Amino acid sequence: MARTEFDGSGILVIDEDEEFLADAKRLFESGVATAKSLADAQRALEGDDIDLVLLGPTFANEGGVRDATFLVEDDPDLAVVVVAGAVSSGLLRAALRAGFVDVIEAPLDAAKVAEVTGHAERLTRRRGASSAPVEPFAGPPREARVITVMSAKGGSGKTVTATNLAVLLAKTHDPSRVCIVDADLQFGDVCLVLQLEPRLTIVNAAHEIDNIDESLLESILTKHPSGLSVLAAPLEPAFADEVSTAAMTEIIGRLRHMFDYIVIDTASMLDEMLLSLLERSDQVLCVVDMDLPSVKNAKLALETLRLLKFPSGKIHLVLNRSNSKARLDEGEIEQSLKMKISASIPSDGMVPASVNEGRPVVESAPRSKVAKGFESVLELVLGNEMSHSDRSGKRRWL
Repeated sequence: MARTEFDGSGILVIDEDEEFLADAKRLFESGVATAKSLADAQRALEGDDIDLVLLGPTFANEGGVRDATFLVEDDPDLAVVVVAGAVSSGLLRAALRAGFVDVIEAPLDAAKVAEVTGHAERLTRRRGASSAPVEPFAGPPREARVITVMSAKGGSGKTVTATNLAVLLAKTHDPSRVCIVDADLQFGDVCLVLQLEPRLTIVNAAHEIDNIDESLLESILTKHPSGLSVLAAPLEPAFADEVSTAAMTEIIGRLRHMFDYIVIDTASMLDEMLLSLLERSDQVLCVVDMDLPSVKNAKLALETLRLLKFPSGKIHLVLNRSNSKARLDEGEIEQSLKMKISASIPSDGMVPASVNEGRPVVESAPRSKVAKGFESVLELVLGNEMSHSDRSGKRRWL
């Protein structure tokens, strides 16, 4: 879709506001086509080879979107993006129902155009794949493997484990097929750890739960530079009540058809939401720190799950800060929790530094001992799927 970097070729900007059009021309160094009305836009589309239309704030309302629907009716391959002063769920829903690619916030800049261009290309590939003829007697479509990361005590390293695991999955697989969901609805830190600023969150998905489809859900996800998709937690704790357990499980069910791997980071509480997520998980990683309160809380949580007849084979114990100077040893922890430790992550000062930097340690220091610890978690998750290690350090596509 994109031909040259931001020279404006193949792009048409439509708006009645002269200042908005002038800003677009400056951004694209006057290489962009412009139109001040939908009628002018229709004529421009007939005469020029246009791939991407940016529909300006003048039309960023449900009526404007409805009037502009003819753009994609005439050319289904045309990517249309609405540029709005503020993105609302209603506007986003209307745009996606019309067949548009996305809604972004004004003002325009190169990063936003690059993001929507990539989104349009991914959507085109997905549409192409969905329209491909189905082989006779093909099995049912593959659903994502869901890996839920839990901890019975805050500060045990749950979010750091979840984010590093997700980034490793993105490095070793097609990153567009990996998603991390921040289900810590009050104090989720996934976007903080990955240094992302989400435009929309799981609250937007919950508000549209009766009408949500893959296109709408795709537009709510935030993209990490690795290609990993992130479903962000609410931006404020007060919004947590707007995401019900039923909405959360419905969202996870929809995501299972869109990805191959879903990592879920959870809150440090054994409530209805967590139990529902655990029930729908293929694997559960219980992260335990090398201190007595963390072990005590893990013991209580695991005993509760045993009482509820939760399948013990799904649960794997991950020991964090395994080389710390605590007076507990691994044998004592295993005896207390009545479970073998499946993977260990050593303590390292690079981990808090990587959190502050916004780059998971598996990216910032991939050869470090702590990164190797996270790789042991990846091997645990993949099991027999894990290919032999590539000692050259190149990406492993499994």
